[in-house]
Amino acid sequence: MALGKVQIEQPATSQLEQFAAFPFEIYSHRAAWWPPDTRSEVELLRGRTPIAADLEITPLWARRDDKILARLSVVINQRYLDHHRERLGHLIHFEALPNETQAAVALLNEACVRLKRRSLASARSGFATFLDYPYAIDNYDEFPSFLLRATPDYYHAYFKNAGFFSEKGLVDYTMALTAQALEGYRTAVSAAQSRGFLVQSWREYGFMRAVDTWADTINAAFARHWGWSPASRVQVRPTLAMLETTAAADLSMVAVTRGKVVGMVFSVPDLSPILAQIKPGVRLAPERGGGKRGALINIGVLEPWRGQGVNLALAGASFLAMAERGMKYAGYTLVLDDNWPSRKTAEKLGGCVTSNFVVYRRDF
Repeated sequence: MALGKVQIEQPATSQLEQFAAFPFEIYSHRAAWWPPDTRSEVELLRGRTPIAADLEITPLWARRDDKILARLSVVINQRYLDHHRERLGHLIHFEALPNETQAAVALLNEACVRLKRRSLASARSGFATFLDYPYAIDNYDEFPSFLLRATPDYYHAYFKNAGFFSEKGLVDYTMALTAQALEGYRTAVSAAQSRGFLVQSWREYGFMRAVDTWADTINAAFARHWGWSPASRVQVRPTLAMLETTAAADLSMVAVTRGKVVGMVFSVPDLSPILAQIKPGVRLAPERGGGKRGALINIGVLEPWRGQGVNLALAGASFLAMAERGMKYAGYTLVLDDNWPSRKTAEKLGGCVTSNFVVYRRDF
């Protein structure tokens, strides 16, 4: 497909590393950002990862004179289609240079055409379980929370010009781990224990056993969660198993009552000193990273046990473990704008909204 000097193409297998490295064109000038794991992305695009088993992925890019202007991957996720009974495809990996409206819109349009040809009725960009994260609508120049991108502000115009609309908003909370907050977390853990709930770290429970249990528990707890795509134990293990020797094993929690797991939290330490790309001489604010901000990635409690403080105990135990390891702040990421139970949990834990994001959709 050609529009003027812009070509929309599918990169060859030999070009996938170039495709995966394109985010460096967008973000490498920044003081701090989370670079992609290009090797893992290439393996995903080649269908060589367990999570790719139920995915059909087609990378596309817009180029002019062999220069990449924008890129994305078109995904048909059979897990999502079977679970939600919705004819929707996902557009992940979207990145684009500034002042390239023609190229970005042409790329997005071509992606939608390809989904429509496969009898799908809609496209979503900005949320796909384990694959994609939303677009920033504030704090564009700040170092984002773990896993997130402080995407450029001009992306919004590209999506709107391509006929997309804002489907969902999401928020990122930050908790200050003050002495007062920590005392409240201890109270929450004690209250749950008095009701017969045992809260343990994944290391105490047995890490790989916890990984398998997390897959089952989160799938059940998130069964009616907007946008969630279930993942099997086999698909989850490779990603989480590598964290067994890290502090994630001590920060992630499981709640058990009468021998049954009823809730889980997956949390990680501040990985910015290891994984982020930070320019020499730049010091991150402690509430953003720099070894001082842990991250609660997700929390799930099975329906029959909700409303009994299990959520507060799980998160509280995780935050206490973070404080024991010298962290001063905790993230609570990400929460849908209209997920009021989770937002109330964040507020009870002392969280404040510190970043906002959006997910885009286009119906054909």
